[in-house]
Amino acid sequence: MNLKLFNELICPRLEQHFPEWKMFLEICEIYLKNHKIENPVVVELGIWKNIQKRFWEQLFGATHIGIDHTRRRGKPDIYAEIHSPGTMKILKEKLNGRPINILFIDADHSYEAVKKDYEVFSPLCSDIIVLHDINSCRHEENKQVEVWRFWDELKLKAYNGEEEYKNFLFLSIHQYIWEGHRIQMGIGLIMKK
Repeated sequence: MNLKLFNELICPRLEQHFPEWKMFLEICEIYLKNHKIENPVVVELGIWKNIQKRFWEQLFGATHIGIDHTRRRGKPDIYAEIHSPGTMKILKEKLNGRPINILFIDADHSYEAVKKDYEVFSPLCSDIIVLHDINSCRHEENKQVEVWRFWDELKLKAYNGEEEYKNFLFLSIHQYIWEGHRIQMGIGLIMKK
């Protein structure tokens, strides 16, 4: 990974915790190299200022497809409701038969929405599925943010040896830091072995 590019151009715009993101991107880089995947396809559900598009394209030479139902957070490649059948049709047209190499789930953070994102889009992903904010509100009463609950459910299924998960590695990247009122949220990866 071009750390100079990451440090100078990309990291300051992430508005995330640098060590988590650096480690996350290094793991993705190692995985892609080990599996000889060049020019990966990255699909991001829920864009935030479309910052990730830039680093996926510049650091990895990726084709990035951002999907969002609003333009308030940036300009998505697919502007539509994430779970509508039309969205899937447009996505499949853009993929043109290629699998998603990295699926980044970061849209609606309710348990039901994250689960649906996973169920709808993970069958199109051949390599890495990412859930962002896996520890957000874990120890709070906020029932609108429950990515952690779905993440824990997936890990439990893998731990219990469910067939669907036996060929995957689960990895949590999280550093708990209190910065005023900001708690770092964590990144969960599900990687095909």
